[in-house]
Amino acid sequence: MRLAGAPQDVIDQVIKQNNGAPEIQPANLLITRLFFACATQWNYAGMSGSRTGLNYGAVDVRAAKIPEYQALDLDDQEWLWEGLQQMEAEALKVWQEKD
Repeated sequence: MRLAGAPQDVIDQVIKQNNGAPEIQPANLLITRLFFACATQWNYAGMSGSRTGLNYGAVDVRAAKIPEYQALDLDDQEWLWEGLQQMEAEALKVWQEKD
């Protein structure tokens, strides 16, 4: 929602209405599912163990096990990876702000 330019008060309202979880648009369900399925596939760096991004090789192996992903044509797979990268960038930004 933030990427789409939604004001923070609208984001807060949606989160409150959904018991702390924002609503996932149907077009983003597979992206979200893959993102959370790969929760253990982060690369880390430095003494602090900061996350630097997803391990795309491991993510690709995990994605191949999801039947809905296997059924996608190449253009739709590319769209899914773009969405996954957006989620990755936002997650990294949030973690960086917390550090």
